[in-house]
Amino acid sequence: MRKIIFIALISVFTQTALAQEVYKEVLRLSKNVMNDKKKDLSTRKIAMFKVDVLNYMAEKASEVMPDSSVLVLDEQAYALYDYINYYLHCLKNAKRQKERTHIMELFKMAAAHNPLFHDPDTKLVTSYYNDRFITQFSMDTNWIKAKEEVRTFFK
Repeated sequence: MRKIIFIALISVFTQTALAQEVYKEVLRLSKNVMNDKKKDLSTRKIAMFKVDVLNYMAEKASEVMPDSSVLVLDEQAYALYDYINYYLHCLKNAKRQKERTHIMELFKMAAAHNPLFHDPDTKLVTSYYNDRFITQFSMDTNWIKAKEEVRTFFK
């Protein structure tokens, strides 16, 4: 019986450590890109968006859901990474400007339709809604749900 409890505890601690590692790794890689002067400005701005969103999520998660924030951060960090990569892939494959504009709007709306924290500070969460950034997404986004929403349009 002790062995079973011990194994269960080790499993929980290992999953928690791995969860923190995914979030930390996405944050570390994004910071590296953001600070790399050899990268083009557009790539660095995308990385800056990721850093800002990850920091925002960590702060809000610790306020709103302190008991589950580690797992949430892990899942959301991976989904954010996947969402942006899928977005860039779709933009790259768009043949006309009209199609690119439609894709940008689709991803922007999916992010807006799926808030994670329901933050009333709209000025903060929509701070990337301008033409200086290709990632014009709300920072208060459930990236898992937003990703599911956009994938339904591209099936």
